[in-house]
Amino acid sequence: MNFHKLIIIGVLFQFFDINFGNFDIFPDFIGFIIIVYAFSKVEAQYAKLGAICATVLAITSIIGIVQPEMFVPSTNLTFQIVAILNGLLSILYLSCIFSVSKEILRGEESIFPRLYISLLLLFQLFTYIGIHLAVDLYEIILVATNVLLFCFYIYFIVFLWKRKNKESVLLDEVI
Repeated sequence: MNFHKLIIIGVLFQFFDINFGNFDIFPDFIGFIIIVYAFSKVEAQYAKLGAICATVLAITSIIGIVQPEMFVPSTNLTFQIVAILNGLLSILYLSCIFSVSKEILRGEESIFPRLYISLLLLFQLFTYIGIHLAVDLYEIILVATNVLLFCFYIYFIVFLWKRKNKESVLLDEVI
């Protein structure tokens, strides 16, 4: 199975949050484990860093199941720091996915990774600094950034799907 296909499967586990009570049918940590496996199957510059980030995110995902308040915007400074670090680690992990993808596809450029990571950085800023704004303004910004993030997330899956197909063509050429 190629890198992009494994990443898509892992990302879909993170995307779908279907719960029955406290039970999540598609737990995020399984998606992160699949992505660690994807990184382990490639020889690329940022693959090892991506695997480390995905492993830490899998662990924090398991911790989030037991103690979900650690990753929800809060006025508790310790929880804010943990959530911010987790968010920044997620951005680093996505950067590794984009870098490895670019290396596999031999330098194929796209503006999407820069836009997506910039949007995620803005989301981090609004989420953890925005709780100190007026409630009405914070809610408007939060809804707008969530809608934008949702659209980018859908395109992220499409972006990976297109790259999966290109990777398959490259693998076929090698064989």
